[in-house]
Amino acid sequence: MAQHSNLCSLYLLGSLPPANKLSSLLPSYLRKLTLSMLKLEEDTMPVLGQLQDLSILRLFADSYMGPRMTCVSGGFPKLRILKLWMLEKLKHWTVQDGAMPLLQELEIRRCDQLENSDGLQQLPNLNEVVLTNMPQSFVEKLRGSSGNNVFVKVNNWEFSRYQGK
Repeated sequence: MAQHSNLCSLYLLGSLPPANKLSSLLPSYLRKLTLSMLKLEEDTMPVLGQLQDLSILRLFADSYMGPRMTCVSGGFPKLRILKLWMLEKLKHWTVQDGAMPLLQELEIRRCDQLENSDGLQQLPNLNEVVLTNMPQSFVEKLRGSSGNNVFVKVNNWEFSRYQGK
């Protein structure tokens, strides 16, 4: 896929090689990337952060299976939107100083084990955080550390299965 220089949007569903080999597979000009059900055990953020034109990143259900995730300094220079959905084993997320300097919108949905996020207060352009079905302890920590310029919206949806006759 790396030779497809005109490819700007990609949705990958299923399995891929380990994270350290992703950089050789992904086109460098990607602007929108969605990963789902990849079950990667190695933190992909250092590799994905090297995609210089990436503006939207969506990590959906079971795309990452590790307990820690780190966005390294200098990574994701153009990222504006980040969505983390149903990363069930993620416990700690770190955003190093200088990572994601243009991030405006963050959505975290049903990351049930997520306990801590460090560095979000360092994101100068972050103005909206949407939390859906997140542990109350995480919501309170995030609200306490996000500052006054960030709008934090909390959704708690209860899903029930339709019982047809």
